[in-house]
Amino acid sequence: MNFSLRFLLNIHPAISFLIVSVVCVTIAVLGLLIVRKYYHETRLKENHEVAGVIFNAFGLIYAVLVAFVVYSSLNSYDSAERYVAMEVNKISSLFLDAEAFDEPMKTQIRVALTEYTKAVVEEEWPVIAGGGRIGRKALEAQRKIFSAYTNVDVRKIKNTYLYAESLRQLNDMSEYRRLRLFSSRSSTPFEIWLVLIVGGTMSVLYTYFFGTKHLKAQCVMTAAYTIMISISLYLIYIFSHPYIGYGAVSDEPFKLMLQVFQRRLGS
Repeated sequence: MNFSLRFLLNIHPAISFLIVSVVCVTIAVLGLLIVRKYYHETRLKENHEVAGVIFNAFGLIYAVLVAFVVYSSLNSYDSAERYVAMEVNKISSLFLDAEAFDEPMKTQIRVALTEYTKAVVEEEWPVIAGGGRIGRKALEAQRKIFSAYTNVDVRKIKNTYLYAESLRQLNDMSEYRRLRLFSSRSSTPFEIWLVLIVGGTMSVLYTYFFGTKHLKAQCVMTAAYTIMISISLYLIYIFSHPYIGYGAVSDEPFKLMLQVFQRRLGS
């Protein structure tokens, strides 16, 4: 499912929702028409009393499941945004705190941080948006940042307290970077998707057990029910891919920080 529907994420949400709805409704209504071709409404009405009770119970269970997964995937999306903000915040703190160090350490730190931010914006973000895992240039730039802090004689550093604090900030930055990369993967496991899709399919098929006098009215009701299920599942799919498509987490914080760094360095 991740690969077959990924192209929809790069289409405007209104259009992608329409495509998903039209495809699902077409299949559902065709199925209903096939069933009604072989089973008359009077025969289906014999199941209404029992089928109605079971359908209500089944619908309630499925609705709770969908609501839980939507909430969980939305939290994962919000966490992805928070990881980006926190990583940028730590990078900014390191850049500002470098003012307390002597040359050439101060310039080395700031240049390395600028290179890292640029690598994230120009290389790593497109890689993640394309379904990749990590950017090589960003990883190499991160190593340069660590080298700027570790390849120095600590005894010659005047402000040792700020140096220790910078190391803590650097570790925090690395942690948020890892969390950002981890959050770029789909947050909804295959097993959950299997339950959601099977449950949604069974729920729509269950509407075939009901028979109304006017077939067009039943087609409209089945179509409306199918739309609600399909867009709910697609919403989960969007939230499960926070760095892909129109609804992706923005890299604007990194871009703004890069502009600030470049102005400070005069580049």
